[in-house]
Amino acid sequence: MAQEIERKYLLTSYPDNLHITRTQEIDQTYLASTESESLRVRRLLSNGEETFTMTHKAGRGISRDETEFQIGKEMYEQLTERLQVTPLKKTRHKVLLDGRTYDMDIYHNTVQQGLMTIEIEFDSEDEFHAYQAPDWFGENVTEQEQYLNSQLWQDIQSR
Repeated sequence: MAQEIERKYLLTSYPDNLHITRTQEIDQTYLASTESESLRVRRLLSNGEETFTMTHKAGRGISRDETEFQIGKEMYEQLTERLQVTPLKKTRHKVLLDGRTYDMDIYHNTVQQGLMTIEIEFDSEDEFHAYQAPDWFGENVTEQEQYLNSQLWQDIQSR
């Protein structure tokens, strides 16, 4: 089991000269979600290739336990079709900046129109606390529940 230690920021704009190393289209559906645990499946499309994952996260705050593994298309379809829910849809750009890789997400179907975020993962909580974000990152929403992907997904279901 891996530790996920990350920060998440709101973006209102971003520089034109970003070094994007990969782009993925992501459909994300939660099979279960509580305040301290979630189980999700994803369909990822990158360069015409589809992959599917299942991820379990446990914990709250800046550091959570995370287990992720690949599943087949048939399993993904069985799980999502049975639920009859709307996936969270986003475009993820992997951005290389100052020797670090960031995940910049542009959301397509959230309640908050035009929502964009950028996340960075850390190897330790010390690294997390020492990090200084560039000015253009905007507000730090790491611990704001309304910006958790599980909450964004839940908001879509209640429309």
